Amino acid sequence: MSVQLIDSIDHAKLAPYRHLRTSNLTRFSGRFVAESKPLVSRLITSGLQVESVLIDEKFQDEALSWVPDGLEILVVPSEWIEELVGFNFHRGYLACGIRPESRTITEFCSNWTRSPRWTGCMLIGVQDPENMGSILRTCAALGISDIFVGPDCVDPFARRVLRVSMGNAFKLNFFRVNKPVEAVLRLREMEIQSIATCFAQDSEELAEFQRSGPSVVLMGNEAHGLPELVQRAADRRLMIAMDLSTDSLNVSVATGIILHNLCRVC
Repeated sequence: MSVQLIDSIDHAKLAPYRHLRTSNLTRFSGRFVAESKPLVSRLITSGLQVESVLIDEKFQDEALSWVPDGLEILVVPSEWIEELVGFNFHRGYLACGIRPESRTITEFCSNWTRSPRWTGCMLIGVQDPENMGSILRTCAALGISDIFVGPDCVDPFARRVLRVSMGNAFKLNFFRVNKPVEAVLRLREMEIQSIATCFAQDSEELAEFQRSGPSVVLMGNEAHGLPELVQRAADRRLMIAMDLSTDSLNVSVATGIILHNLCRVC
């Protein structure tokens, strides 16, 4: 492996790690940052390209014992870390990864292999990083690897999303969806049933719901839910009945309940 002791906090190779609290590398540079030893380890084993690993000098000997050959390790003094990243950081490890190439709904349709048990998840307007991270972690746990990311969603490779997902985002396939209604119609042509989660009058209650073949579940914005046009375009509408005058669930909680039920009965 290549170990480089960085001699200046202004060194060009530190650019991806600079001011992480206020930067979003994935939107502009094709890169992302994973923080903490567990996430760096999962990134390294994921098969995604790793540009560099940044470590606090206190962890240099430890890093040399497990970071694979061929990766560049940047070592910086402990006192630089907070100034560099923009917040108090004690986890010792950061890594800069190369973002996977963005794929489209057309590419999904061209490569999809039909399976009656296939389940996908389409997210539209999910803006909170913790919600996104929790949803991705749940999807990975249930074996749901195809995620359609619609308009106004937080970046699934944002630093905080990766942290909440515990690196499970590295295992998933992401497909960009700019026009959700058109995407639903494309999936219908593939004989994939779309299930909108909403409180429409004709929504079926989850406890009575029976899926039919390959299905994609549509989840909406934390405050406003799915757009009306998307609800109407979907093949079926689904709701969770709630007690004690509860009018809604957190989107990540609702996603977990619905996906678990649909995967269990398929």
